[in-house]
Amino acid sequence: MSLSAVSSTPLSAWIASLAVGSPSAATAGSAEATPATTEQSGSVAATDQSGTRSEEGSSTTPSAEQLRELEQLKQRDREVRAHELAHLAAGGQYVTRGASFTYQRGPDGRSYAVGGEVGIDTSPIPGDPQATLQKANTIQQAALAPLEPSGQDRKVAAKAARMAAQARLELASGGEESRGGLQAIARYAEAGVIREPTFQAYA
Repeated sequence: MSLSAVSSTPLSAWIASLAVGSPSAATAGSAEATPATTEQSGSVAATDQSGTRSEEGSSTTPSAEQLRELEQLKQRDREVRAHELAHLAAGGQYVTRGASFTYQRGPDGRSYAVGGEVGIDTSPIPGDPQATLQKANTIQQAALAPLEPSGQDRKVAAKAARMAAQARLELASGGEESRGGLQAIARYAEAGVIREPTFQAYA
């Protein structure tokens, strides 16, 4: 499961693919179940949130090994869906597409989610460092929302942290310029260069 970063303008992978401390991110939910590793992955991307897809299973009695595999797949399915749901809940307005899952067919003929991804916009807001800072904080929260963020999720969070740092610098720079301008105006006023504003009414 993982969170993929996406920007409103072409950027490198929050929605390139917000994956988080879990199995590797997968492509959008496939119609057919495909073999997948049991490695945890979690990411922010479009997902088919339908439950486990059922198919006509075998009528034979499952073996002990099949039962163990089935229980593992069910557990994995729950973890993957919870992971992506955490991304979606925290990402808010910056989520660009829902969860996308990769499935694996179990011995019972059903398909279970073993990987997932959610897309999120990680681009800064031009000309508005304060809004960019708030957005970066939301992205960080979304990336690290799952109990076990994946490696990709942590990369998205790191990118958001850098964006937040840049926004803070811009805000600090703007504040210094404003304070400097006010101080200059005060000096000019004291020197008589700037006069007090007056208002004159005309009949």
